[in-house]
Amino acid sequence: MQTSSGTSSNRAGFTLTELLAALIVLGLAVALVAPMLFRNSPARDLRQSVEVFETAARMARTEARLSGRDTLLSVDLDARTLTILPSERGFQLARDIELRATVADQELDGNFASVRFFPEGATTGGVFLFTLDENERAVRISWLTGQTERLEADEVE
Repeated sequence: MQTSSGTSSNRAGFTLTELLAALIVLGLAVALVAPMLFRNSPARDLRQSVEVFETAARMARTEARLSGRDTLLSVDLDARTLTILPSERGFQLARDIELRATVADQELDGNFASVRFFPEGATTGGVFLFTLDENERAVRISWLTGQTERLEADEVE
C-alpha cells in the first residue's frame, strides 16, 4: 500500500480569473436583457391607469362621506390628470392613454369631465373609457352608490 505525503496538483475547480470572466459575461447579459423584460407594455400601462382612476374615485367617495360635503373628481381628458376637490389631491394617468367620458351635462366643461360625490353616497355617475393602442377598458361610477365597476369596452353604452 502506497501513501503519498505530497499534495496533488491535479485539483478540479476554477481559477479566480475564470470566475471573474464568467461574472462579467453574466453581468453584461443581465444589463442587456433586463430592460427588455421590464419595460412597460401597453396592457400594463392601461391596467395601471384604470387602477389609479378607481383609487381616485374611491378616495373622492370616502372624502365626501367623511367630510359631509360634496366632493368632485375632476378629470382633465387631455392632460390625463385626476383631481379630487376640494382637497386638491392629484393623480396622473399614463401619458399615452386616450380617455373619453360620458357624464352628466352639468359635469362636463370643455376638456374636463367630473363626477360629483354626495355625502349620503350618491353621485352624478359616469362612464370612462380608457384606450391604449388596441386595448380598451372602461370604468363605470354608479350614480346610486358611487361604487366603481370595470366594464368590457363593448359593454359601454
